Amino acid sequence: MDDKPSPGLDLRHGFVHKIRKQLVKRDQSEKDFETEKMEVAKRQLAGMKKPTVRRPTQVTYCPPARRERSNSTSSAVSTSPNPSSTSASGDSDVLTATAVAREPATQYSTNGTTTVNTPPTQISPPASNKQDNMAGRGQGWGVPAAESVTVDNNNYDISGFGEEAQWYIRQALQDPTSLRKQDLCQVFNVLMWRAMEEPDYARTGAELCHAIIQVEVEKEQYDCVPTRVFQSHLRLKLLEQEMEAETLHEQSVSAWVGFVRFLCLCYHVIRVKGSPLMTMVDSVFNCLSLLALPGPLKNEMQVDCLYNLLVQMGPSLDQTVQDKMEDLFSLLRDRFLSFKTPPLARHRLLQLIELRSGGWEMEPGIQDYYSRAGKELRG
Repeated sequence: MDDKPSPGLDLRHGFVHKIRKQLVKRDQSEKDFETEKMEVAKRQLAGMKKPTVRRPTQVTYCPPARRERSNSTSSAVSTSPNPSSTSASGDSDVLTATAVAREPATQYSTNGTTTVNTPPTQISPPASNKQDNMAGRGQGWGVPAAESVTVDNNNYDISGFGEEAQWYIRQALQDPTSLRKQDLCQVFNVLMWRAMEEPDYARTGAELCHAIIQVEVEKEQYDCVPTRVFQSHLRLKLLEQEMEAETLHEQSVSAWVGFVRFLCLCYHVIRVKGSPLMTMVDSVFNCLSLLALPGPLKNEMQVDCLYNLLVQMGPSLDQTVQDKMEDLFSLLRDRFLSFKTPPLARHRLLQLIELRSGGWEMEPGIQDYYSRAGKELRG
């Protein structure tokens, strides 16, 4: 029996006309989207700026007990005269090169005295090159100065940053809401770039981020809609940098190691109302998995980074995200069993596996054995 030929698609059917309308509508929406993108690009090239949007002044509720405390404190406070201030016109996404004058921020200390912090008169714009933007000693915002800042009885050494950067870091530690959004974002950028330039600054940068976020949460606890500019920019910038991991690794292994240390320590150190930033968990394990690839395991700096981070963060990660730790250590076991893994990396991986199997504790004798074997492998 011969098969009848297919009659084909009936182009007069209403369903076909509906499909055509949908296709035309989709093409038109794509054209509109491309046109809008071109118009936005033209406006940016023409130098058009968005109008300044200022947060409206809000009167927040103050409990009676705090009112009495503030009244008793203010009666004993001696204030200093405030010099006149002028506001810079316009807003930009980066710090402008013109002089930015604003009212001095008055800080009240616990002993009843009032101190007035005045900002630097000149703000240098960040360079286009990311390496030039890194705030090292004499780099970054680029002016000399202060030594340390005390916030809530904790000392943070910020002498490794320029004077201008130190002033903004100090202001962020005292009251992040007193800074403009772009200034507060630039503070985090400087902390991250410094950690990428020198990995030893990663813990200092993470502790500073933790202190700023604590103050930011406290200042906005009575706001109807807390903005948390610093915390939001931290997550966004770290995610953006993580997406460029391959490019960063090709450019500089040291900068890549510094970024991984900074990201992981931010997750390890920062607590918001006693809880870690769980939105960073995937980024942490992505970076640790990248360090466990065959290529990075051939580099001693990256092997040490992986080992040190897991020693510091392993116990807490096992408590919060045990399933992800199982996946990571399954990968580490495969790398240990591979003959392509260098001897020093296999030694470090075996040490991590044994350390976790012992509940993140190791007897002194076994620890001495691994130390001696590590020195022999390093030569």
